[in-house]
Parts: sequence; C-alpha cells; structure tokens
Amino acid sequence: MTRRQRRSQGGQAVVIIVAIIIALTVLGVMVFDAGLAMSDRRNLQAYADASALAGARSYGPGTSSAHWTAMQYLSAPLGFSTPVGPCSSAANCPAGTYSVNGYTVTLSDSWRVNGILPYPSVLDVVISHQQPSILARMVGFSLLTSAASARATEPGPQFNGAVYAVAAVSGDALINGGGAAFQTVTGPVYAYGSFGANNGPHSTGVPSVQTNYDGTRCGLPNRLDNGGTTNSLDYHTTDGNPMPQNPSIAPPNNYEVVTWPALPSTVYSSAAAALDSNGNWMPGIYNGFAPSGGTMLGGVYKIINAPSMALGNITNTTYTPSGMADPGGAVAIVIDGSDGGLDISQAVLNGLDDLNPPPPTYVGLRDPMGTHNFVIWGGGSNPYTAGVTIGPHAGTDMSGIIYLPKSPYVSDGNSSPSFTGSVIVQSMTVQGGGNGQQVFKWVCGLNAVAGQANDGGLVR
Repeated sequence: MTRRQRRSQGGQAVVIIVAIIIALTVLGVMVFDAGLAMSDRRNLQAYADASALAGARSYGPGTSSAHWTAMQYLSAPLGFSTPVGPCSSAANCPAGTYSVNGYTVTLSDSWRVNGILPYPSVLDVVISHQQPSILARMVGFSLLTSAASARATEPGPQFNGAVYAVAAVSGDALINGGGAAFQTVTGPVYAYGSFGANNGPHSTGVPSVQTNYDGTRCGLPNRLDNGGTTNSLDYHTTDGNPMPQNPSIAPPNNYEVVTWPALPSTVYSSAAAALDSNGNWMPGIYNGFAPSGGTMLGGVYKIINAPSMALGNITNTTYTPSGMADPGGAVAIVIDGSDGGLDISQAVLNGLDDLNPPPPTYVGLRDPMGTHNFVIWGGGSNPYTAGVTIGPHAGTDMSGIIYLPKSPYVSDGNSSPSFTGSVIVQSMTVQGGGNGQQVFKWVCGLNAVAGQANDGGLVR
C-alpha cells in the first residue's frame, strides 16, 4: 500500500468518525429534549385529569360553574390567575379556548346520553404547551410541543326523562266503538294523529294537572302534544279545567339514544333450560321461545327468533303494587324485529328499579337489576314491529316504561288493563264496544336510568 493510499484511508476514517460523533450528538439532543417533552406531557395529563374531574362535579343548570372550577384547578400548576379573558366568574365562564402563560386550554361540553339533562354532563379539557428546546435548537428545533386531554362526567347516574304517559308516535291513540268502555290517562299525552274516542259516550278523561299513580298531584300542568295541527277525537279533562293542546310537535325519540337494559349473556334454547329448580324463569337470552306463565326472577330477558310471545299469567317473583319500585325483582323484556306478536293480556310485571330522587337526596344503589326502569324495550336499529295484543277480560298490570315505537297496540274493549309509567307505541286502538276501563297512570318525574350507576369520573 502506498503512502498516498494510506493518507486517503486515514482521511475517510476521520470523516466517518466525525459523522458518527454528529449522529450521536443529534441522537443525544433528541433524546434529552424528547424526555423533557414526555415529562411535560405527564404533568399536563395530571393537570387535565384533575381539572376535568373537578369541573364535571360542578355541573348544574348551565355550564359556567364547571368551566370556572376547571380553570381554577389549572391556575396554580400552570401559573396563572382567574379571571381569564371571558371566563370572569362562576356565573360567566363560557366554553372555548384560552391562552394563558404559554399554555392553550380548551374547554368543551357534551352529553353522556343525548339530551338527558337541561345542561351537558361531560367536560373535556385539552391542554397544549410550547416551550423552548434545550439542545434540539442546535439541529433546528427551537420549540417543543406537549399536549394532554381528559374527559370526565358528573357523578351519579345519568337519566333520560320520560316525556309522556301515553305516546302514539306515528298514528292515533283512540277508543273506537260503542259500549261503555273508556280510558283514563293521568299524565302528558302525545298523538301523531289524534287522541281520544270516536264519540262522546266513551270520551277519554285526562286531568288538567299531571297526577301521580297514587292520586297525588305532580304540580305540573298536563298537556296534549299533537303531531298534526288539529285533534279530531273526543277527550275531556276530568276536573273541567282547560288543558293546552300543542300542534306540530315532533314524535319523541329520546329512548333511541338511551342506554337500553343491560343485556344478559346466558343463552337458553328451550323452556326447560330456562327454568331454575323452583320453576322460576331465569334472566338470559331466550332463542326461539318466550317465557309464559309462572314467575320471572329479577333481571333482563332478551327474546329473539320467537314466532309468538304469549306471556300468559306471568308475574315477577317479587311483586309490589303497581307504581312502586321493586329493586329486588324488577324485570325488563327486550325484544326485536326477529320476534312475532306479543300478547300481554294477563301479564303482571314490574320493571321499575328506581323511583328514588337523584343525589344528594338519595345516594343508595340504583338500578340493581339493570332494567333502567323499562319493563319492555323494542327500539333501536332492529326494532320490534309486530303487534301488541290485549284480549278480552285482560288482567294486565304493568309498571315501567314500555318502548315499542314501531308496534301497533290493540286492546279489546272488554279488557281493563292498567299501566303505570310510560307507554310508547306506534299507534293505540281500543277495539269495539264493551265495558273495559283502560287506565294509564303517570309517575311524576319518571326517568330511564342510563349510564354509570353511582359514580362519575374519568371516561377516557
């Protein structure tokens, strides 16, 4: 090897060594500043979590108090003081983006279940931070950006309030025929078509003030909401006082977004398998058949692929008077488009898990059976569409929310079913004459329980 060749190789080695030194320097710079950014992000995440939790616990009518509390929790660790910009007080602190002391804070609100409360119940807090790099500026990166986000919901269960004692969402709610049959509805009514009777002798009675299932008054005026512009059927107020009729109201669909009853996982393919050693029906998924007669243990029953559902003389294992909460044995029946006709002529069932007031008045366990206060639920993407039948001389007594918005309800004029809660169907018809007394009792402040059962907190 000549001297020139040796000098050439030595020069190449110097270049390689210099390149390695530069690469290691760049790597070290990036690792150092990446570690700095990661540490900053960990801190920001802790601040965002604490801010979102505190803010969500401060929701009330309006949202300003939640935003103000969230900003106060951020002020000390981020080194600023309130008020900040338009966020001037607990009564005036709008959602939006705030730039404070090198940080950008974004507050936004949403509903855990759409439209349950008159104000949102979920708070999002996003924090981003730019700071000068320490070493990375040597290679052209002068700023480091870190960010964190947190979402929290207010404590306690979320609710979806019942709006109507009776609702016919795409047709009439009527008594059709002669005889002495009549119906009484003690709460608000919705009829996309018309509500009442086709002649005066069995005119439908409604109090002008919403009345609870036990006869006490709810303290709220009653009303008839109508999908069209006029009501062609006959109804009257039972106390002779006026009751407003509101035309052109859209059909209720709030239970399409509510969390429906908690679905079971155990599947039964025969009646024999679905009965316990005492002969009681057990909660679960019933494939190809429905429970009929006997008693139902508390819980949720999902029925699929049943060609017909004649419930017969069936009741809760633990049954309480109509309208009362039954936390030990409440039942919910979930049905869908795979099922045939539903006959509830002799069903005596209670789905009300919880009639207690919300916190802080009541802080006990809510919705222990997972019914969410439904007794029958048939909505969603594959809704139940077959009919609901009540035959002559029926002894139906059902408490809870019945939600079958695609199913026509037909009752014999000689039957006297009693419902307590909310009955929502496609249309409602009492057929023919007879002497039946259809009674739909309202429950003041009835809600479908949805979302978390007891505690709020971080949800991501």
